[in-house]
Amino acid sequence: MAAYVKYTAAVEPLAEGVNAGTDAWKVALALTVNIADTAFVAGTTDLATAAGYTAGGNACATITSAQTAGTYKLVLANPAAWTATGAGFTFRYAILYNSTTGVPFGYWDYGSNVVMNGTNADTFTVNLDATNGVFSVA
Repeated sequence: MAAYVKYTAAVEPLAEGVNAGTDAWKVALALTVNIADTAFVAGTTDLATAAGYTAGGNACATITSAQTAGTYKLVLANPAAWTATGAGFTFRYAILYNSTTGVPFGYWDYGSNVVMNGTNADTFTVNLDATNGVFSVA
């Protein structure tokens, strides 16, 4: 599994009132990331709509959003899989963002470009951690 990296700009909105449990969340695919981004812009921050990918990414349902013994944990369901068509598409990062507020919270770096072949109808699923959640705050 790729390592999760938080966006530093997400710390303040989280502390000042993002409602992580009721807001909508999405995962989007990108070739590059900028850790200083404060806003997610579909088709600019992530890939453009083409060849089996839709700009803005796929929704993730909230499974649990709870605090236990002083630690809050957000657990999200895996987003729908992407299936390449036509010429396919290439990405390296999966970005988690709050689609209610437009704030990117973190990303997973797959270490090198992932090439999705449309001729083969390659399919990719981002597997989110159902035990530890996508992030926790202590």
